[in-house]
This record gives sequence, structure tokens and C-alpha cells, in this order.
Amino acid sequence: MLALGAAINNMFLSPLAQQRQYGLANVIYWGNANAGYQMYRVNRFMNNVTPAQLQQFHALVANGNIPTLQNIRHIRMPQFSGISFISKIIAFLDPVNYCVLDLLLSRLGNVPGGKALHNLVVTTQVGVTANNAAAYYQWCQECRDISAQYYGNQYRVVDIERGFFSLIQGGHLAYAQQIYNAA
Repeated sequence: MLALGAAINNMFLSPLAQQRQYGLANVIYWGNANAGYQMYRVNRFMNNVTPAQLQQFHALVANGNIPTLQNIRHIRMPQFSGISFISKIIAFLDPVNYCVLDLLLSRLGNVPGGKALHNLVVTTQVGVTANNAAAYYQWCQECRDISAQYYGNQYRVVDIERGFFSLIQGGHLAYAQQIYNAA
């Protein structure tokens, strides 16, 4: 995963528009890894993203800048409308400090509590709203805090998130919620 993450990050930062396009397509590819429509979504992106959108994306990430969810959403690239895929971009840009928030992970917040994911408003996707953006950045902070408190900062924020994702995907949602709410 480290090599893949570094390769995608390098594509994002490339001065070549085609490389940025391939990097973004990789996010869609891997983000739909278990879906039967994976290549359909990749092809929709590849065929519909514009040079202007790729240039706007480049301007956001130039010099190692980390754009906000709203900055990326504003570009309106195909297949990047919700937090699920936009947060994947941010996580590839800076996995030490940022992670992914998608529909599967939003299930952590299905029990009452004061944690970030309990504040999400989810419809068919986790939309980019002011409320959900605030919850996303708080979620990243919670993962950062878990790494510090339990692992002495040995793990990146994205690694903590991937642990939760793996638990939920493996059918251990209640256990993942218990860990999340206790942290």
C-alpha cells in the first residue's frame, strides 16, 4: 500500500496533466475495487474530465498544498462529488494527517455519542456540506488521537482509518463501534 500511495501521490503532483488524470483515475479504480462497476466509473472519469479541471486540481496541490474537501468539490470532476472519493484524494496527498471517510466508515456513527461520525448527515452518499466537512476533519483528528494515545504515533492517520475499515468490512461493525466510542 505504501508504494501505491507514493505512486498515486507522485501522479497528483506531476506537471503532466495526463499523469494527474491517471492518478485520479487510480483513486476511482481502487475506491471501487469490490464493485462490479469499477471500470465503468474509471472510464466515465477518463472520458469526461476536462483539461481545465485537471489544471485546477494541479493548482490546488502544487507545492505540496493540501486542499480542502470544498476546494476539490468546487472543481466538479466527474466521480468526485462526495466526501468518499474526495477524502481519498486528500488521504493520498497526506496519509500521515488525513484519512478516508466513506459510507462504510460512516456506519461507525450509527450509535449515539459525541464523536465526529455521529454528526454526519448521510443520504445516498456522504455529501460535502459544512456539517459533514467539519465531521470529516474531526474524524481525522480522532484517528490522529488514537494513533498517539494507543500507538505512540507509530501509525499514520490513514492506517488507523484502514483498521476500522477492515473491521467493518470483515463483519465486525459492533466491535469497531465499541473501539471507536471508547477511544
